[in-house]
Amino acid sequence: DDKHLLYDAGETIQEALNAQGMVSQDLDSIYISHLHGDHSGGIEGIAFRTYFEVYKFGKSEFGSMKPTLIGHQNILREGWENSWKAGLQSIQGEVNTLESYFNTNYLQDNDSFDFYGTEIQPVQTVHVVDNRRIVPSYGLMINENEQKVFISGDSQFAPNQMLTYFEQADIIFHDSEFAEYPNGVHAQFHQLCTLEDNIKEKMWLYHYSLNGKTYEELESEVLENGFAGLVKRGQKFKI
Repeated sequence: DDKHLLYDAGETIQEALNAQGMVSQDLDSIYISHLHGDHSGGIEGIAFRTYFEVYKFGKSEFGSMKPTLIGHQNILREGWENSWKAGLQSIQGEVNTLESYFNTNYLQDNDSFDFYGTEIQPVQTVHVVDNRRIVPSYGLMINENEQKVFISGDSQFAPNQMLTYFEQADIIFHDSEFAEYPNGVHAQFHQLCTLEDNIKEKMWLYHYSLNGKTYEELESEVLENGFAGLVKRGQKFKI
């Protein structure tokens, strides 16, 4: 059977799943990279749907269809205490925890996890730095069929930090900001264009805004600059 690992669940995850002909109950596991709303704001919706909408799937006991929630321990604990708990803790007659809705996998530093035989290694990236710390944010290195796929998550342009992963990977998915104004939280397209050709030719760009252009116009610009492509919604990659 097909098993689905969702990388991040933003506020629009229900609409995004529906666009692919899926629902929350199709998700075997969910990995949360960091706690910005466009990456974790859909957790409450998934939790309620998988907890209560069990009768549609031949189940009668609430909470009997738990997906696995995976993430660094700091992210999952902070997510529960500062965000998800407010909506999920109290239901009629009960006080719930994160484990009421999910099987949880709290990762420690340098931990990897196995997804049905596929080795997946979280890679910490620099996304946001406040006045005291690098806020936890993680990409993934996926090892499958002797190929490695690197997903940047949300990352500033940090070639010195990421070069090893870029060189190891056979396919790279990197977030990209196409606006020209200084950003500071995502790699900008003009910065990524400075990478070596052998890196760009295996790099697909995602997490972008069209900025008034059509997809075709932006895709043409990406290809002209030597990148593998611009990810389109619903696009499938086989490894």
